[in-house]
Amino acid sequence: MIILRETIEEDIGDIYLSVHEKYVKKYYEGKEKQQWEIHKNWYKFLINSDYYELYTVLDEKKGFLGYVKYEIDGECAIINIYIIPSVRGKKYAKKVIGISLEKLKNKRPDVSIVLAYILEENLFSKKAFIRSGFTFDCIEKYNGTKHMLFIKCIN
Repeated sequence: MIILRETIEEDIGDIYLSVHEKYVKKYYEGKEKQQWEIHKNWYKFLINSDYYELYTVLDEKKGFLGYVKYEIDGECAIINIYIIPSVRGKKYAKKVIGISLEKLKNKRPDVSIVLAYILEENLFSKKAFIRSGFTFDCIEKYNGTKHMLFIKCIN
C-alpha cells in the first residue's frame, strides 16, 4: 500500500538523506552542515509556497519511499517525482503519479496541463509516465539540459 500526503517539515530529513546527502558528501566535503541548512530552508519554502505542491510517499509502515513535487504556473504544472532506488522498477511510480494527479486536481482545479521533463536515459520514468497517460511531445532544454517533454491534460 502506498500513502501519499502533503509534505510536512518533519519529512525534510528523509528527503535530504535519500535525495541529496550522497551528492553533498561528494561535492561539498566539509560543508555538509551548511548544505543541510540550505536544503532544509529550500524545502520549508516549497512546503509553504503557493507555487508548489509537495507530497511525501510512504509505505504502510510510514517508511519513506519518495516524493512528488509540482511547480505551479497558472494552468500548467511541472511534475517531478523521486522514488527511492530499492523500489524502482516495481511500478510504484505509476501509482504515485496517479494518486498525486488526483490530489492536484482536487486542490488545484485551475491546473489543466501537467508537464514532465524526463532525461532520455531514465527508462523507469519514461515507462511510468507513458503508463500514466502522458504523451511525448518533443525534446526540449530544461534547466540547461536536453529532456524529453511529456504532457498530460487533466480535468
